[in-house]
Amino acid sequence: MDLLKLSPEEREKALAAIRSQKHPIYDGCMLPKFPPLMANAEKHMEAIRNFDSKESDILLCTYAKAGTHWVHEITSMILQGEAKYATGHKINAMLENADLDKLKDMPSIRFINTHLPLRLIPKKHVENGYKIIHVSRNPKDVMVSFYNHAKNDPVTGGSDDFPGTWSDFIHDMCENRHNFYDGVVKYELAWEKAEKAKTVTNVHSVFYEDLKKHPVAEITRLAAFLDKDLSSETIQGIADKCSFKNLADATTSGKKGEDILPLLSKDKTNFIFRKGTTGDWKNWFTVAQNEMFDEMLEREFKGSDLKYTYEL
Repeated sequence: MDLLKLSPEEREKALAAIRSQKHPIYDGCMLPKFPPLMANAEKHMEAIRNFDSKESDILLCTYAKAGTHWVHEITSMILQGEAKYATGHKINAMLENADLDKLKDMPSIRFINTHLPLRLIPKKHVENGYKIIHVSRNPKDVMVSFYNHAKNDPVTGGSDDFPGTWSDFIHDMCENRHNFYDGVVKYELAWEKAEKAKTVTNVHSVFYEDLKKHPVAEITRLAAFLDKDLSSETIQGIADKCSFKNLADATTSGKKGEDILPLLSKDKTNFIFRKGTTGDWKNWFTVAQNEMFDEMLEREFKGSDLKYTYEL
């Protein structure tokens, strides 16, 4: 069903029907209500695991709301060698949502993205050491951004009781009740463990906060990983065009192509871009919630070397 071809009334009726359904589950992991997953989650997820990766493929791996669109745009500019906005929608090359047969026919370099946990991404890509870009963000800002995204997502809600109120959400996330994409803690710990054990290699790690603080240096580092020798002027141009304000404006103004999200979202805005800041969690977490979340992080990250920046 192409929701965009429906009248506003028909579209809302169709969205309400999807909203009333439960999120798909695979291997204990709650997943988004993307059409291929709603149709047959097991079939689509097995097809992802067995996807025929190529050596030239680049896979962008992030937990939800860790800076996916931002790094996707930066990487797209690096690959084309100029500070020019990419057209089309990232979601079309997102493993969970994509028509995998169409992805197979994409010309090289295939730039693919996913929020799936490490254990669920294409086996061939991992085993052969093909390029991976892994983006991380401090878990507190991830929680705030994820909550606001989920509240505005046109198909969340209904029988899953997700995301509920902010209080419900943060308690559920501390307990990992929904296990959405495995939960941010399990997601990041799996990457750390695999990199230490060298069961995943050729990974370029990017921290959201480092990219905000030192965009030119981080873009230069990413370009080197992608074997792209770009001039300082091009690097600066990419940094400028991919600032939060400029990228959000380009998306909502149509410079990157038609912005379809306002036609679908609950408040008729593009809910992908909200603030793009570090430290907004302080405006959401109560003292008690922050203490509860800190206790969870201390418990779950015990023995881990992962360190996050919570304010700039």
